[in-house]
Amino acid sequence: MKHCRKCSLSAMSVHILSSGFCQECQSELEWKNAPRIHKQQMERKARIQYYEKGEKYVKKKWKEKYGDDDVDTVRGYK
Repeated sequence: MKHCRKCSLSAMSVHILSSGFCQECQSELEWKNAPRIHKQQMERKARIQYYEKGEKYVKKKWKEKYGDDDVDTVRGYK
């Protein structure tokens, strides 16, 4: 017989999810993890914005220096 991994209630009294926790314990765990997950999402968003900003800067500098030339054309300059 299945039991909740946290509160040890049996499947006769609560619904046991595939994670091994009952619904109440599962929702409690999700609420506890919410600030950490939100922080991870915000860090990921900031990291993506940082790289996009860098990419725009590099493209701008390339445009200033080489115009519309591609990499192969620039290699042929020397």
